[in-house]
Amino acid sequence: MLSNIVQNHLDFIAFIIALLAERFIPLVSWYHPSTALVAIFRAIGKRTYKPKEPDNYQYLAAMLASTLILSIVLIIVVLILEFAFYPELLAGLILYLCLESKSVDKKAIRIAKLTKQNQKSAARELLKPLLARDVSQLSAPGIIKALIEGLILRSARYYFVVIFIFLVLGPIAVLAYRLLTLIQYAWRSEITPNSPFLAPLKLILFAIEFIPIRLLAFTVIIINESKLAVHYIKHYGRHFYQTNTGWLLSAFSASLGIQLGGPAIYFGKRFNKMRIGTDRLPVADDVPTIINRLNQIRAFWLLVIVAVEVLKVI
Repeated sequence: MLSNIVQNHLDFIAFIIALLAERFIPLVSWYHPSTALVAIFRAIGKRTYKPKEPDNYQYLAAMLASTLILSIVLIIVVLILEFAFYPELLAGLILYLCLESKSVDKKAIRIAKLTKQNQKSAARELLKPLLARDVSQLSAPGIIKALIEGLILRSARYYFVVIFIFLVLGPIAVLAYRLLTLIQYAWRSEITPNSPFLAPLKLILFAIEFIPIRLLAFTVIIINESKLAVHYIKHYGRHFYQTNTGWLLSAFSASLGIQLGGPAIYFGKRFNKMRIGTDRLPVADDVPTIINRLNQIRAFWLLVIVAVEVLKVI
């Protein structure tokens, strides 16, 4: 009887195990496969990117390079899944490797503590790998604001969007999405964000994240019963440089009562991004608050997913 239940719900059991494993035994970045992949993708980007070439060349080069990377990795994984005795467990492993939240939370707490102790240089060094922007000149409030924005966006893309895609489209789709995010992360470390070389990736990721990011923003509104978040989304989010990001930052800005967004520097060039909210600048004590808020949302999503699975059985 028990063996039949396990067999019939092995995919959901593997899903829960992957979530718990990422929460309690996250992989350290030193030996996470994504670290090696980012180094490889960065080398491919350097060989492919030609800033003096026309825009059409850069669009085509980026699309071909991304397609080549995805094709090679996904074909190998699909073949392994086809011949795996328990493909559900392998799917759970793929989900575990694609998720990223706990390790970022720990680093965020450490950065907040360093900033509070006025150790800004150390805080900037820890913050640098989390962001594509230049952090060398950030003040203490700037460090915390950039940290909170990075924490929100990374949690959204590397946790909530990953779970959404896994449940809706399966492990191959979620692996493809994470590969695209790793490619973008690797290339953005060497290329300005307004480069046409990055445009195809931006468009694809925007389309993929459109629904799950908005679901996450609505979750923030529901949990905090924040009418101000709806106003912020209408006033700021819809006019932000990237509306997915705008929706999310607007919801959290209203929820926390802090100002987010604003100008950022990439490779020595200032990009004037919209400021969201008119409240105070964030402080170090806001970092544990945002982590707790994200944990509440994770618990809410998990309860909804479990409830849907129970309804399927009934």
